[in-house]
Amino acid sequence: MSRKKTLPSITKPFSHVHATLKTMGFTELPSREGSTYELTFRDPASLQEYPYRIYTHTQENGQTHVDLNEAGFVAQDNIPVSADAAAQEMLAELQQYMEYGPTKTKPTESTPIGKAMNGKMANNEKEVRQLGKVMASLPTNSQVMEKGMMPDPLQ
Repeated sequence: MSRKKTLPSITKPFSHVHATLKTMGFTELPSREGSTYELTFRDPASLQEYPYRIYTHTQENGQTHVDLNEAGFVAQDNIPVSADAAAQEMLAELQQYMEYGPTKTKPTESTPIGKAMNGKMANNEKEVRQLGKVMASLPTNSQVMEKGMMPDPLQ
């Protein structure tokens, strides 16, 4: 499998690495020096499955090291373009999550105060009562389910 660009090595706490990989659908396969994580890609044309592995290594300081350039399909030959493209897209997303977390924003970027402090909270008793009246007109979960829709907490 050829890569167009070199991917970074990432060192993070095990909990962050493990949670990120599990969230993305990987299954953990324990090993002596760290863990191996596997995700299966399926080719829609042939319905064949292709296991893809990412290797992690535990360092002396307890951190977990992930070299994304080591990641690859178990069988290197006859990998369909669709599976390879899906793996490359997944690696780019994984790199983003590993480095910056699930928000996809760099740590230097922040929400402007005008957006963060949007004034949507009820500031006094009068606004709380008004909010209560508005909420009283909304349908309950059972009324929503009677219409064949899913209530908000179940979505």
